[in-house]
Amino acid sequence: MNGVLSTLVAVLGTILGVVVTHLFQRTSSERAQNFALGQQLRAERLTVYSDFAGAVTELRRGQQDRWHRRREDPESSHHFEARTESYRLRGVALHALFRVQLIADSPEVVDAARDAYEKTSALHQADDQQGLRANGELARERLEQFIVLASTDLGVSPDARPTLSGGSAR
Repeated sequence: MNGVLSTLVAVLGTILGVVVTHLFQRTSSERAQNFALGQQLRAERLTVYSDFAGAVTELRRGQQDRWHRRREDPESSHHFEARTESYRLRGVALHALFRVQLIADSPEVVDAARDAYEKTSALHQADDQQGLRANGELARERLEQFIVLASTDLGVSPDARPTLSGGSAR
């Protein structure tokens, strides 16, 4: 009887050990999978957010070029080329905005991206050089606001964020 009891305790101990090990491994595996998915999503967001910032920066340059070429000679081939390029850049930036809308978790990030796109798209409508500068500054500020919100969404520390003007984000 004593031998049977010892065997039964050993078998139950082994079964309990297997169950506990299985639960621990499953929990550990789920954590690792969730971490990997989180890292993959973060990397994808980083790519999408930086692509958007680059597209809006290029759009801003294209809109300013369009404005200058129109002032030089509205009937010139240079103005036509600059206008065509600004349309192309607007399409690229709009595509990047759609990607932000699809991947962003925060409505504030999406709103900031949309605002940066809209302010940059309207840049060429300035009446004079002072208006162009003011519109350009507003577009830059809105893009910087998007970058601050996107950085927060990515979990980047405020001290580690660069700004468009090269200074501190604060």
